[in-house]
Amino acid sequence: MEKVVILKNKKKKQLIGISHIPEGERKWPLVVICHGFAGTKTDKKFITLARTLEQKKIAAFRFDFEGCGDSEGELEKTTVKKQTSDLKVVITYLLKQGNIDRNKIAFLGHSLGSVVTTIFIAKEKLPIKSLVFWAPAFNQKELFPVWNTKQELKQWDKQGYYIRKDKKFGIEYLKENRDKDYSFLLAEMRCPILIIHNTGDEAVPVKFSRELANLYQGIKLIFLPGTDHKFENYEIQQELIKKTSKWFNKYLK
Repeated sequence: MEKVVILKNKKKKQLIGISHIPEGERKWPLVVICHGFAGTKTDKKFITLARTLEQKKIAAFRFDFEGCGDSEGELEKTTVKKQTSDLKVVITYLLKQGNIDRNKIAFLGHSLGSVVTTIFIAKEKLPIKSLVFWAPAFNQKELFPVWNTKQELKQWDKQGYYIRKDKKFGIEYLKENRDKDYSFLLAEMRCPILIIHNTGDEAVPVKFSRELANLYQGIKLIFLPGTDHKFENYEIQQELIKKTSKWFNKYLK
């Protein structure tokens, strides 16, 4: 069963989510899905994953951070700190639901969503069963030069914003993250972690995931032969969903 959920964050902005609850009267294991920077809950891969998990008798919740998708707010004001606060609002709501098993919680994070998820878990000391990261972007410090030329970064600094295609990025995000590497927080995770990464990803090159798997225990790394950061190829996406749902089924059932 899919249900629209409307929440309010600390700034009284509406956060829009979709819950996927299996049929039946019991407490279900839960996977919380966190999209990446400027992403949305309506990305096909998130919808497909949530529906697949529901069929496997695992509840799922996908939502838009403030300024993204159907949620209120402006993308240019996005920061990791604000998204972490949004995630706390979501989890507070979910843990109050009578049909959710509080002892069987897991997370799926794509790109920046992996960072937000990990920060939240470390901060709140939330006991969880498993984590799955798709192309995680922990080392922001080294990724900014991948995403932007020196001239673009200077321009971003000078004018206080940066426009790429139809999106406007604010200065707060740049100031917050240009010198940050959040990967040290993985040492605090006390659960099995699966990382799935496309070998041809140019936005977050696979070397970053290899480094994570080498540095931290409990990480399984799977490479798919795709060429993009968003897993938009149909066949690759099907494999992505298959491996992810199998992992969650193993650790949540």
